[in-house]
Amino acid sequence: MDGSIAGATAATALREPGFDGDVTVIGDEPHAPYARPPLSKAILHGDEPPEAAALAVTAEGVDWIRGTAATRLDTDAGRVHLEGGEAVPYDALVIATGGRARSLDGAELEGVHVLRTLDDAAALSRAFAARPRVVVVGGGYLGMEIASTALSLGLRVTVVHMAPCLVSQLGPHRRVDEP
Repeated sequence: MDGSIAGATAATALREPGFDGDVTVIGDEPHAPYARPPLSKAILHGDEPPEAAALAVTAEGVDWIRGTAATRLDTDAGRVHLEGGEAVPYDALVIATGGRARSLDGAELEGVHVLRTLDDAAALSRAFAARPRVVVVGGGYLGMEIASTALSLGLRVTVVHMAPCLVSQLGPHRRVDEP
């Protein structure tokens, strides 16, 4: 399971009805589970420290493997293989991989950031402190939240999107007095 909200929720859902078997949550991030919505708002803005996004995980008796990615699944042997070569056995498996941010051909370009993780938010916050001119690629919810946060910090912002922003999420824009 993912080491963030999906994994924490699945572990809690297993424990609440009384499941007492082994539960292991594997995640490639080094951090304890946290909520992602504050990353593009309060944490990016600097109103809250990164610790404010931490989730209160109520599931007890859970083994957490953090900072290590699962790289292969052997369903015949019932094992999840980790990037360090270790294999973790399982009887039942929940795959909650989360999502990945799109990148520009996978290139690591100076001044180009994605916002998906707590570390990404910290890096982008440091970049914003240098008062750059900001170009946000993507006019969905996350892109518009980042743009709004940058604007609230007094930064110059341009949003690049294929259509009017938020149309795919909210529908076409129209004036209130239009039929």
